[in-house]
Amino acid sequence: MSASTSACLLARLLASGKFWLKRARIDSPYLGEGTPPPGADGVLVADVRIEGDRIRAVLPAGEAPCCAPGLCLDGAPVRPRGGCTAVAPGQPADLAVIFPDGERLEMEKGRVVQPDPPPSRA
Repeated sequence: MSASTSACLLARLLASGKFWLKRARIDSPYLGEGTPPPGADGVLVADVRIEGDRIRAVLPAGEAPCCAPGLCLDGAPVRPRGGCTAVAPGQPADLAVIFPDGERLEMEKGRVVQPDPPPSRA
């Protein structure tokens, strides 16, 4: 799935303000308190619950309700950005999703935003 298709699907999910980012890859440095431990490889593949402007839950992948609205990331990395210090319950939903093709989907307070343009080389 391309980043633009994913962004479109995520934009639809945002209308309710409650959704899951399913099968998100979170590296151990980005995990906060209240999350499952990472595997031996230092990675947690998780289902991340977003409600409004906050992360409400981080569960091992596959534990989100199967019929719940969400976007399956198939292991795409999720990292904190902006005001988010970690991917953990209670943290702001300020996240970056990095897709295999290098595209980024940026979220601020649970809403999709345009990524900051790279600095110009003057």
